[in-house]
Amino acid sequence: MADTLLKILLSRLKFIGDIVLTTPVIEVLREKYSGAEIHYLGDKFGVELLKNNPGLDRIIPYNFDAPSAIEQLRISSTLRSVKYDVAIDLFGNPRSALAIYLSGAKMRIGGNFGWRGKTYTHPMVIRERMTAVAFHLRYLQPLGIDESYRRPRIYVTDAEAAEAENYLASIGIDRARPIVGLHIGATWPAKVWPSNNFARLADLVTEWLSADVIVTCGPNDAAYLAEFTTIAKRNFKSLPPRELRKLAAVISCCDAYVSNDAAPMHIAAAVGTPTVGIFGPGEPEIWFPYDRKLGHVALKKDIDCCHRDFCNLTGDDHMRCMKLIMIDDKDRRKFLAGIC
Repeated sequence: MADTLLKILLSRLKFIGDIVLTTPVIEVLREKYSGAEIHYLGDKFGVELLKNNPGLDRIIPYNFDAPSAIEQLRISSTLRSVKYDVAIDLFGNPRSALAIYLSGAKMRIGGNFGWRGKTYTHPMVIRERMTAVAFHLRYLQPLGIDESYRRPRIYVTDAEAAEAENYLASIGIDRARPIVGLHIGATWPAKVWPSNNFARLADLVTEWLSADVIVTCGPNDAAYLAEFTTIAKRNFKSLPPRELRKLAAVISCCDAYVSNDAAPMHIAAAVGTPTVGIFGPGEPEIWFPYDRKLGHVALKKDIDCCHRDFCNLTGDDHMRCMKLIMIDDKDRRKFLAGIC
C-alpha cells in the first residue's frame, strides 16, 4: 500500500516521561512513511509536549478526568471513524489495549501481556533488557523497521522560547550568567534526592560557575521546596508549577538541568539542555537513554537497593541509595561534566 494512503495511530496512554521517550518512534515512522497520516493518542496533559512535532498530523487527547466509560466510548468512536491501517500501543494496559482494538485498525501492534495480547494482530514478546527508546522502537519490527536509537525530542517554538526568556528576566534571572535548573521533587518518594544535597549543589554551582539557580517543582512538591529553602545559603529563584510546554520552554533556556528521575529530567534532555539525572531505585541503563556526548550524565550508586517507589528499608539503610550520592570530589567532576 502506498504510504500516502496509510493512516497510522500511535499511542502511549499515560505518564509524561514515557510519552517523551516515544518521540523517536514518531520520527522513524515519519521517515519511513513520509506521506502517511500519523496520529497520537495519549493523556491530555502529556501530549501537550508533542505539539509542533513535525512527524504528527493529529494529536488525540485522552481525558482521564472524565468518567472512564464515557471517555472510552468517546475515544473509541473517534478512532473508529478514522479507519486506521496500523495502530501501535506502546503502553499495553487494559484501557489502551481496548482502545486500540476498538479502533478497528487492520494491523494492531502491542505487548503480549496476558489477555491484552489477544487484542492485537501482532502481539510482541520482548524479553531482553534495553533502553526505553529501544523498547519502543522494537514495536516497529512488524512493519519491517529495525531501529534501536534516536534522540527523544520536544519542539519548543521561537515564540515559546522568547516568552520563557522574558519570564526569567521578569523574576530577576540574568541571562548573561549561566542558568542551572534544579528539579527537587518526584512522583515517588524513593526517587527524591535529599533536600540538603540539592541545597548544597545549588550553593556549589553558584560558586563554581557564578550561575543563577532556578528551582522547579511539581504541584505536590511544596514540602520539598520548603525544606530546600531553609537549607540553601545562596540566592535562587523558585518557579511555581507551570504548564508543561511553558516548563519545557524555561528548561530550554537553561545551560544545565539537574533532576531526580522524573518527567522534567526527560523534558530537559528532549529540549536539548545538558541534563544530570539522579537515580536511586530507578535504572539509568533503561530510563536514561541520553548521549553523554551531548552533556547528559546519570548519577547512581552501585549498591543494593529496594527498587521500590516507597523505600521499605529502615534505619541507616532508608533511602541509602539516594543519600550516598554526595558532592565529593569524584561526584563534583561528574556534575561539572554535565553542567559545563
